[in-house]
Amino acid sequence: MSVEETELKPAITTPSFPTRRSLLKIGGAAALGAGAWALAACEQSSNTQGTTANAAGESSVLDKWLSTKTAKLGVDLTFPPIQFKDSSGKPTGYQMELTEAMMADLGVTPQYVEIPFGQLFAGLVAGKFDMMGISATILPSRALKGLFSSFPVFYESIVVLLKPGSTVTSASELDGKKIAVLQGSSQEASSKLIYPNATFSPFAQLADAVNEVAAGRADATILSEFDVDTSIQAHQDLKLLAGPPLWVDANTYLMPLGDYKLQAWVNNWLRYNATHQRLVSSWKKWLGPGLQKYHLTTYGVGPGTEPELVTV
Repeated sequence: MSVEETELKPAITTPSFPTRRSLLKIGGAAALGAGAWALAACEQSSNTQGTTANAAGESSVLDKWLSTKTAKLGVDLTFPPIQFKDSSGKPTGYQMELTEAMMADLGVTPQYVEIPFGQLFAGLVAGKFDMMGISATILPSRALKGLFSSFPVFYESIVVLLKPGSTVTSASELDGKKIAVLQGSSQEASSKLIYPNATFSPFAQLADAVNEVAAGRADATILSEFDVDTSIQAHQDLKLLAGPPLWVDANTYLMPLGDYKLQAWVNNWLRYNATHQRLVSSWKKWLGPGLQKYHLTTYGVGPGTEPELVTV
């Protein structure tokens, strides 16, 4: 809102001082104007997507959870050992162990809404669930659709699997090759910047991208460290590209835009559990065996927010 100012010209006559009555009138008009401005601001905030819960006069998702004792969480449970279903169909893995513990500390029962990973972000915006129950890489484009926690849930080293018989020996040789990737993933977004001359084939499921490489229809797939073991178990002739990770991604929960109350509580929960080594010990438990088998470099979440080298 803007207010136009009237140009004031020097008075020719002798100036007169305002009376007490005129000052009261001016003060009343100013208060009325401020009240109208505040009302308009509140109306604008309540109609603007992504404003804070307090500014819009709305309650936080956290308040709803505490009231209803249930939390609707969006998940993709096809990424063992991070998040998957056990033989009984129960969600499990590193990520789900933490999510279940978080909900237990709130006294809340999680209700999982299963959606393919690439569709989770649109699902959050559409209100199909309250918060993502799994973590995602903190891509800036995703931060336009939701509010990331300020504290990571895990770090993932990004590596390369090559097709059978590949002669590629260094990451730089991937530029110009055909690369299969998970659709909507950070691997797809970042790889296109690193390898501008490569051809990319995105797939809705990572297993399909891996199959593309195993069949020789793609030269390589760029994926997370925790996907290596299951991928090579399924296709033993795949080759892991030697060397350090291409990069290391930070991953965490994504919640509705503007819900800073929920964000603050999630931040607090993660920081507390990180300082008590819960995140690192759980990472070793779920990721250790597979990472150790292939001598992969891995990083855990310690007391701070920086990745810490972990020996598994």
